[in-house]
Amino acid sequence: MLVLTFLFILAILCQKSSAEQEKITRLSIYHQKNGNFIRRGEIVGLPGVPQYVSADNEITEFNDPKEIFYQIKVKDENTGNIHLSSVKLCQMVASDWNDEFILHLDENNDFYHLDYYSTAKDCEEKVKFPISTKPFTTSMRVVKASKGPKPLLGNFESQAKKQQQSSKKPAADINDQAPQFKEVEEKSFFQKYW
Repeated sequence: MLVLTFLFILAILCQKSSAEQEKITRLSIYHQKNGNFIRRGEIVGLPGVPQYVSADNEITEFNDPKEIFYQIKVKDENTGNIHLSSVKLCQMVASDWNDEFILHLDENNDFYHLDYYSTAKDCEEKVKFPISTKPFTTSMRVVKASKGPKPLLGNFESQAKKQQQSSKKPAADINDQAPQFKEVEEKSFFQKYW
C-alpha cells in the first residue's frame, strides 16, 4: 500500500514538472486604428516553432491621412506584459503588408521582447487614402539569449604568484618605491602654491 501511494505521488509530480516544462507562450497581436486597438491575430507555439494565426479583424481600412504609423500591440497572455511597436504606414503599403517579428527569449525560454519590422525599407512617394490592408504575410525569427563571459573568480594572490613565476623578469613590488615610515611634512598654503 505504501509503495502504491509513493508511485501515485511520484506520477503527480512528474506530470506537474512536465507541464511546467512544456509551458507554451501565446502572444495576442492588435493593430491600432483611430486610437483603438483591434485584434489582428496571435502567435502560438513559443518556445518551439512560432506560428502566426490571423483573426477575423486582420483586414482593416485606414482613412485618416494623419495616421503615418502602423502601430501594433503585443500582449503576452501568460504574464500580461504589453509591448508596443510601430513602423511607417507607407512601408507596410510598399511591402504589400509583409512584416517580420523577431521574438527574444531569455535563458529559461520565456518571451521578454520583440522587434517588429516591415520588409520594405523605403516608402512610396504618395500614399492614397483610404488604405485597406491585405492578409498579412508574417515571418518570424526566434532569438535566444546566450550566456556572456563569466567573471574571473577565485584567489587572486595565487594567480598573481603563478604569473610572476612564469615570467622571466621579477615584478617590482609597489611598496618598494615608497619610503617606509617616513612622515611627510605638511606645507603651508604659500609653500604649496608659490
